[in-house]
Amino acid sequence: MNRRWLVRRTNPEFLNYLSVKASISPVLAQVLVNRGIRDAESIREFLRPSLKNLHDPFSMPDMQKAVDRLKAAADRGETLFIHGDYDADGVTSTALLVSAFRRLGLKVFYHIPNRISEGYGFGVTGLQKAGECGADLIITADCGISSADEVLKARSMGMDVIITDHHEPPDKLPPATAVLNPYRTDSVYPFKHLAGAGVAFKLVQALFQELRGTDGGLHAEEFLDLVALGTIADSVPLTGENRIFAACGLREINRPGCRTGIRALKEVARINGREVSSGLLSFTLLPRINAAGRIDDAAEVVELLLTEDETRAGDIAALLDEHNRKRQKIEGEVLKSALDMIDTADPGAAIVLSSADWHPGVVGIVASRLVDMFYRPVFLFSVKDSVAKGSARSIPPLHIYKAVSECSGLLLGFGGHRQAAGLSLAAESLPAFRERINSIVEKSLATDDMTPLLEIDAAVSFTDINFSLVKELSLLEPYGNANREPLLGAKNIEIISRRTVGDNHLKMQLKQEGTAIDTIGFSMADKLRWTAASPSLDIAFVPCINEWNGTRNIQLNLKAIRPRS
Repeated sequence: MNRRWLVRRTNPEFLNYLSVKASISPVLAQVLVNRGIRDAESIREFLRPSLKNLHDPFSMPDMQKAVDRLKAAADRGETLFIHGDYDADGVTSTALLVSAFRRLGLKVFYHIPNRISEGYGFGVTGLQKAGECGADLIITADCGISSADEVLKARSMGMDVIITDHHEPPDKLPPATAVLNPYRTDSVYPFKHLAGAGVAFKLVQALFQELRGTDGGLHAEEFLDLVALGTIADSVPLTGENRIFAACGLREINRPGCRTGIRALKEVARINGREVSSGLLSFTLLPRINAAGRIDDAAEVVELLLTEDETRAGDIAALLDEHNRKRQKIEGEVLKSALDMIDTADPGAAIVLSSADWHPGVVGIVASRLVDMFYRPVFLFSVKDSVAKGSARSIPPLHIYKAVSECSGLLLGFGGHRQAAGLSLAAESLPAFRERINSIVEKSLATDDMTPLLEIDAAVSFTDINFSLVKELSLLEPYGNANREPLLGAKNIEIISRRTVGDNHLKMQLKQEGTAIDTIGFSMADKLRWTAASPSLDIAFVPCINEWNGTRNIQLNLKAIRPRS
């Protein structure tokens, strides 16, 4: 895929000033400026995430109402019912709220909807279960912001509702006792981009603050591992509070005495003893957590995260591992089927595909894969009983929720945020939807927007690259959305040697102005032939430390190469 290379540059005098003021290298200063961090104090806060920099939870609209209602529930010995969602953010939010309320001695039940039979969100089945449990108060987790009818039904059944959600709110909020959502138009909360688990945490943080005088042992921080799982899984920006949640939660996850269920997941994922970064988490634990909701019953994950029984945790973790293998197989089949439908020469402004044979639990993952391959917004639908239920994934320039909103007249329902959405419509409306969404995308995006951008954080020389720089750049972890691994670039690079290694990797030794460095380009063996005809290269890379047979050396992990421009 062709990409536009863009090297971020800032006034060198300002970079030198900032590097001196914050005691960092000019390279790291450039990376931080690219992330919008432009003064020494903000740099110190970013590089040293601390719980003391969390915002006051009571600055979120309706927080005091929610806390007062929960305190009344505790005083009256009421029964609570947590209604979650089936993805990783939803189940971690649910486990967090159940665990916190049980910590207060409250009677708590929970429900995770089945993706296939119930679909997304606060629904009828959950309401029925809440009634059967004798619930007095329902708290949603990662859902409910568009559930006005369900809230009214709950109230008619004698139950109050507190909504905790982070999806885009409708123009009119549901008539709940409290609606906690940082995206509310009237919200003055300093950080909007919380995941569902982050919103749930803020509720617990506020409640525990008010109750701490009666129980000095209440600390919301004990749930940061769950917040980190939900936050990293949902791909919200890892800046602001989310960065604090991810960094502090990962420390908890990496403790030898971490949560029983997390230890069991590490065991089946074969990463015991390894330092779990956000990247490793995304490729090991999180797919297993998500697999249950895609293939079977996500309530199993809540049970895993709540149990302290090691045998029970081991059994559930093994089951999730099995679900994940099954998910991988199904995902591969759906991806192949989808690729067979695409005109690769002209995929269109938006890719809209459907099939009655596709498992609805994997269409979102496959949509993400297709976005990576074609750099187009992708809409995949699983059709059953004349209804198409789908998942949408976007490219950065397009706000997918707003685009889908413009098609609301064709839809049975929809929800989501900037980069992902869920939607449903009558199968017969698919051709009209395809035409409409393609028109919207064409109008919304310029030609350049449809070509992926390779954003290089800083141009460097090989003489700049050393162990100290690699260690300094590691302070940017945890990586994720809006804080990706820093990508460096270098020009006019000479090839000393090149060969393929493993199945499909390109191994080269490169030199610039007398300094030689080893490099590895994973899945880049196809570039071996044309490099022979190129006297020099431009490269984009991530510097890292390679350890082999007891020796350590600098190695560049190549992300892109091109003939010298």
